[in-house]
Amino acid sequence: MHFDSHVHSAASPDSELDPNVAIKVLGKKGLGVAFTEHVDFVTPIEGKDLSAKDAPNGEYDFICDFDVYPSQYKAIQDRYRDSVLLGIEIGLCAAYLDLNTQKANEGYDFVLGSIHNVDGYDVYSRSSAFEPEDFCRRYLTYGKEMVELCGFFDSYGHIDYIARYSEKIEKIFHYKNFRDEFDALLKALAERDLAMEINTSRFGKTSLIGQLTPIYKRFKELGGRYVTIGSDSHNEWALGRYYSEALGICKMTGLVPVYFRDRERILCDKT
Repeated sequence: MHFDSHVHSAASPDSELDPNVAIKVLGKKGLGVAFTEHVDFVTPIEGKDLSAKDAPNGEYDFICDFDVYPSQYKAIQDRYRDSVLLGIEIGLCAAYLDLNTQKANEGYDFVLGSIHNVDGYDVYSRSSAFEPEDFCRRYLTYGKEMVELCGFFDSYGHIDYIARYSEKIEKIFHYKNFRDEFDALLKALAERDLAMEINTSRFGKTSLIGQLTPIYKRFKELGGRYVTIGSDSHNEWALGRYYSEALGICKMTGLVPVYFRDRERILCDKT
């Protein structure tokens, strides 16, 4: 079975998607769903990734409703059996290593690790505020640092997240422009036998697959073996989009699509 392994539902603060609708829509496409609700404990001091003991809590957090998720979703999972997985997307951050590790070990099927903040800067709102080449290098280097620090996740989310919010960054975020930084990050993932996400949320742009494929090819060359595939959906229309194109990248690179249940890696084509 194949899964859309990156879906945000109404349990997350930025989505109103009914989980039952997501399950039915993806089921019609022959896909299961892994809900990956947001868990971002945010360091609000720009320019400084605080230590865990100094990091302030609460005011800037971007987290799912833990009163609802996953407790109320357990019944949904039981109803649909094999086609529903309950996961979280954790924003990798040195400041909240202990808390993130605790959350990752609370019985989820799948933990996606993503970079949403770099040195206290929110990538979503601040990408255009920096010199593009310098910010790309730091984003990739910070990603490597977080992979080395955070041993609690299963797959590394949307490596091209930084390119979503700045046209200047989007134009230059190619493997050929940052070989050393990409190699260091991809090697760190491969050495830990972690999966890497193929995030299809930007695949509607005609040149994007060609831009991303060399990154996944290099991941394979450096010893990477597995990928998860996710639409990063926050609404119904995006569910499962461009899944076949992601499988095309797998075919071109030799990477194997997987999903996770009870934190165990399962080959999509073997189920």
